[in-house]
Amino acid sequence: MTTLEAQLQQKNAQLAAIREISRAIAEAQDLNDTLDLITRRTTEVMHVESCSIYLYNPTRDKLMLAATTGLNKSGIGEFYLPHGAGLTGWAAEHRQVVAVTNAFQDVRFYRILGSGESKFPSLMAMPLVSRDRVIGAANVQTEARHDFSEDEIELFRFITELAATALEKAQLVHAAVVREMHHRVKNNLQTIAMLLRLQMDQEKKLSPHDILNETINRVLSIATVHEILSEAGVDKAGALDLIKRMSNTISNNMLNPQAKILITVSGDNIELPSQRATSLALVANELLQNALEHGMAGRTEGTVSIKLTGDKGRLRLTVADDGRGLPENFEMNAHLGLGLEIVRTSVVEDMGGVFQLGPNPKGVGTLAQITLPR
Repeated sequence: MTTLEAQLQQKNAQLAAIREISRAIAEAQDLNDTLDLITRRTTEVMHVESCSIYLYNPTRDKLMLAATTGLNKSGIGEFYLPHGAGLTGWAAEHRQVVAVTNAFQDVRFYRILGSGESKFPSLMAMPLVSRDRVIGAANVQTEARHDFSEDEIELFRFITELAATALEKAQLVHAAVVREMHHRVKNNLQTIAMLLRLQMDQEKKLSPHDILNETINRVLSIATVHEILSEAGVDKAGALDLIKRMSNTISNNMLNPQAKILITVSGDNIELPSQRATSLALVANELLQNALEHGMAGRTEGTVSIKLTGDKGRLRLTVADDGRGLPENFEMNAHLGLGLEIVRTSVVEDMGGVFQLGPNPKGVGTLAQITLPR
């Protein structure tokens, strides 16, 4: 076979590979299917051991691992590249190809702990650009050291150009569906809250004011989650953002404008799936209501501090107040009201976590602590 014939055969193989990936993308039904198909088919046609796609997350201003064939799959949705970090982040920021035989010796290398990337020394990365907008980046990696050829770079460029267009379309469809779903949920919940308020104002003899107010706040805390989800267009939410929004809702509904009760929210803005985000919002809502209703009862000044922290293994939510503290001889198993019983059930039975309630170790008041597996 002549050199020309070999080159033609290689070009035909590349075109066949692109057509195959194009057909696979057309068959995909949603964003996750599209991501999975692109990574799997790219791994096959390029004869590499790993293909990964990172999508830009505007909330965090980072690249999030969205699909992979070779890295730790538990990191999908959890592993992030800071803006411009790493070879893949550099490719996205500079809109250029990166192809290195030994990624570990490159000054741009950024290690994601737990990703399993240490077995892949060679890496090629490309930006994912659609309509002159960077939506992410993709890379391929090999277990043996490999010098990427111009033909391989050209093939991967074709694949990423095709993938970028397909992924943007899939993202738009996915976002539209999620927004519609969460707008409907939010509107329904807000309608319920409005009806409860009307009932409270017009027929107070049917239900005590405090019970209705608690119910309204529970409904609005869930509505807050869905509002954030509908704005983001994704099925995840930054937990700290939603707790801040929820605490603003509660303070507007419960606090006397003349009282100097300060509510602070701090910690890590951990992204959670919508179901878990809703559960956490309800828990935070109940703990904040409990602190305001009991710890701050009759007080004109005070502080309630909410803090959310997380690492690879667990998530911790604390709500501390400097109020009047727990009743004398308080026992968790015997003295939980409806709100705290909701917290205990949600945390222990639904989310497999631990709920602790006791005196504030920093002084007067109460400390509630929730520990959950990530």
